[in-house]
Amino acid sequence: MPASTDALNLRAFLDQVERKNAKDILRFKDRIALDFDATAVALELERGRAWQAPVLWFENVADSAFPVVTNVFATRSRYALALGVPEDRLIEEWAVRGDRALEPRLHDKGPVQDVVYKGADVDLGRIPIKKHFERDGGRYITNGIIIAKDPETGVRNASHHRMQVKGKTRLGTSLHSRRHLWDYVRRAEELKKEIPIAIVIGGHPLMTFAGLWKGSMTVDEYAVAGGLAGRPLDISKCVTVPLEVPAEGEIVLEGHILPGVREPEGPFAEFTGYHSERSTENVIEVTAITHRKGAIYQDVVGGMSDEHCSMLAVPQEARLLKGLRGTFSNVTKVSYPKSGTCRFHAVIAMRNPVPGQQKNAAMIAFAEDLSLKLVIIVDEDVDVFDDQDVFWAMATRMQADDDIDIIRNAYGAILDPSNDNGKTAKMIIDATKPRPDFAQRHRLPADAIERARALIRKVRG
Repeated sequence: MPASTDALNLRAFLDQVERKNAKDILRFKDRIALDFDATAVALELERGRAWQAPVLWFENVADSAFPVVTNVFATRSRYALALGVPEDRLIEEWAVRGDRALEPRLHDKGPVQDVVYKGADVDLGRIPIKKHFERDGGRYITNGIIIAKDPETGVRNASHHRMQVKGKTRLGTSLHSRRHLWDYVRRAEELKKEIPIAIVIGGHPLMTFAGLWKGSMTVDEYAVAGGLAGRPLDISKCVTVPLEVPAEGEIVLEGHILPGVREPEGPFAEFTGYHSERSTENVIEVTAITHRKGAIYQDVVGGMSDEHCSMLAVPQEARLLKGLRGTFSNVTKVSYPKSGTCRFHAVIAMRNPVPGQQKNAAMIAFAEDLSLKLVIIVDEDVDVFDDQDVFWAMATRMQADDDIDIIRNAYGAILDPSNDNGKTAKMIIDATKPRPDFAQRHRLPADAIERARALIRKVRG
């Protein structure tokens, strides 16, 4: 069954968000500058925590004809809403649906081609692509999903990459994830062939989730989007390249990754909280811009923002949970906390682990995700999504001389600014109860907690 009866497009999802809670979308009518302002608003709201990370909708951005929407992926509740599940089922459901595949439906044309610019009319300046942080190398597309096909098999891939504006028809990008698209380009360059691509900006979250999915090169990621939704994704043919794009996307840039061409790209504010100077320096030449009538430009808040980090955490939690449960059925929860940049630290909860299971689970996590530097194992009574609860378990259940292990000179994340030419140390912390007769934590009755919440809601109005 489909996750929702709404259409699989961005505007239908935003309507769904607003119907559920009108305060979850914050609209700005005042004119803002193209550069920095939207990012500054998002990060100031994060600091104050007054609005619980709402979607931000800027109706008047510099001289652009397009409104800008950002912060869509800043809360787990909106991921769950897109999948049509309760938030506490988000990771388990993502892990299950990621294995499903439902082939897309092809159409000759879709709303995403309501307006078409080709040839001399192509100009990236039409789109409100912004500079997010002071030291960014230029204006960046932060929410671009690159669609490409394997040059040998034709299987479609969807993946997220940063893209810097280099001119009216030119973008620079980095494929430092070294995954499918990087491999496509490597093989195409050996044959001196261009890689046709389409860049999708603005779509239903389930399309974004498919772009975050990590799996076999043999799986079409439009089929993954269909599997996540429980119904086929509608796609339409591009106008200048032999590809297909979501028919109800907001904006699409068509073009090619040029073989053997390299140009400086960056620096760029990454999820680590630092600017990254690293780049594969690939170059894209844009051949067409298409968009819906009244298109919305969807941006992702860059840097170490709630939005950027949670887009890393949620799919990786699902992947790791599935990998761990293949060996240990008593793994109950997995978290990639923002305090670890949603990439370098993981917390794993286990039900009644037998001695030694904790370290084995941590080693599976390191094998599943080379970026991890720290894995903390806790009991199932600890909330893995609450740093305070995790640190409480470390403070009261761990002894450093017995419960910490360090693995030296392992392979790590390229974007980790502390690594040594790709090498990093890995640490395991066992913060589970050391014995069955361990002290019991204090608790309140569930009905007392519910009565207290009702009283508080009544007083607050």
